[in-house]
Amino acid sequence: MKQRMWKLLLALLLVLLLPVSVLLTGASLPSFYGESYYAVLPRMCQRLEQVQGKKVVVIGGSNVAFGLDSLLLESILAEQGYAYTVCPFGLYAAVGTGAMLDLSLDTLNAGDIVILAIEPTSETMSEYFGAEAFWKCAEDAPELVARLSPEKQGMLAGTYLSYLQQRLEIKRSGQLPVAQGVYGAASFDDRCDLDYDRPGNLMPVGFDSAVTVELAQVQISPVFSQQLREYCARAERRGAAVLLSFSPVNRSCIGDLSEASVEAFFNTCNQAFACPVISDPNRYILESGWFYDSNFHLNNAGAHLRTCLLAEDLLTYLGCYRELNLEIPPMPEPLSRVPEESGEEECFAFQSAAGGVGYLVSGLTEEGRSRTTLRIPPSHEGKPVIGLTPDALKDAGLLEQLRIPESVESLPGGLFRNTESLTRLVLEHTSAPCAISEDTFLGADQIRVYVPGEVYPMYRDGYGCENNLWMKYLDRIFQF
Repeated sequence: MKQRMWKLLLALLLVLLLPVSVLLTGASLPSFYGESYYAVLPRMCQRLEQVQGKKVVVIGGSNVAFGLDSLLLESILAEQGYAYTVCPFGLYAAVGTGAMLDLSLDTLNAGDIVILAIEPTSETMSEYFGAEAFWKCAEDAPELVARLSPEKQGMLAGTYLSYLQQRLEIKRSGQLPVAQGVYGAASFDDRCDLDYDRPGNLMPVGFDSAVTVELAQVQISPVFSQQLREYCARAERRGAAVLLSFSPVNRSCIGDLSEASVEAFFNTCNQAFACPVISDPNRYILESGWFYDSNFHLNNAGAHLRTCLLAEDLLTYLGCYRELNLEIPPMPEPLSRVPEESGEEECFAFQSAAGGVGYLVSGLTEEGRSRTTLRIPPSHEGKPVIGLTPDALKDAGLLEQLRIPESVESLPGGLFRNTESLTRLVLEHTSAPCAISEDTFLGADQIRVYVPGEVYPMYRDGYGCENNLWMKYLDRIFQF
């Protein structure tokens, strides 16, 4: 009996020591994300808490970080007699909109205005919470965890071990998260505005063809709608007003731009958001020349334009109907150039991509089927090759190595299901990871993926406003 009791006590002791040891292991590791894009969220929270007087808080995902000039908006309001401090509060949609609502609520005071500007996707308009992304943001600010709802705190507890494993992998590899360029914390100024030169559109065809938007199909989950209603009610009790505007969207990525489609999206938002709508979504559907590196990220001129649009909408809500005559910069010329021909076009069959913006590889020619090593050409007939069809490699039984140029933005599901001999996939992308689907590597466990060393951290840590589908393949990613 005593022996059984001792065994029980020992088991209980081990159960108690396990989480303690895990936490101590995490605490012993150095900071890895302190200079990265993630580290800006604690700074945004701190600024919200420290602002004196009335403030305008613009909440959303990365469209806010890349598309708002808070000083310009503040100045336009002041010129019309409205004294507000403008606080951008959007960084990374993969964190989840609900987390941004949780973090902002207790900072609201009488006279404050909250503007919701959420990317038009069913994920951002849902109860989705990216726990691992939030851990990265809160690495040096664990107090942020206490400001989340109990449900999100439980999700954080459930993902801590996975997050710890990622940190241990960073320490082992010596490859730190990206901390320079537009996705470095140093690119944000003291106002938490993105202060990084974004002179034009970097995307090969002017938009990210891997991410399309169908406004009429955007759904707002009932759970999220209820969260919004509760947030609006609690904000109102604190004396603050919550308003709805819209995220900028690249016109070229929208499948259906009909009046009925936009109206359906507007009606969906109007019914789900228990707050006044101050904007017309048509005004925020912009030409591709205003964007930078995604369908929601604006360049410098685009951010200026969007800020002016938001100023006009907000001033109208405040009762100012004077003509503003705001100066808008010209839309920049595209920065990307069509790549030169590669010399291997004879190995591939092509089909025009939707809208005629480029080409997709649709299959292999007889010459291509005989090769063991192939490189997708970056262009064909003067236009970029931007992707592959799911059956593009169906006859590639001899293929052992495949190189993918940076012009190819995504790899479709089932692409490698007939490539038993393919063991080496080389991705030449240096500015952003190549996008994949959940099923891209279905039935192709033999493939090893090689990426440039300088961008390996992006494959490991995620990029922009997308969930990181590469995470489950980290044991198959190597650097060259």
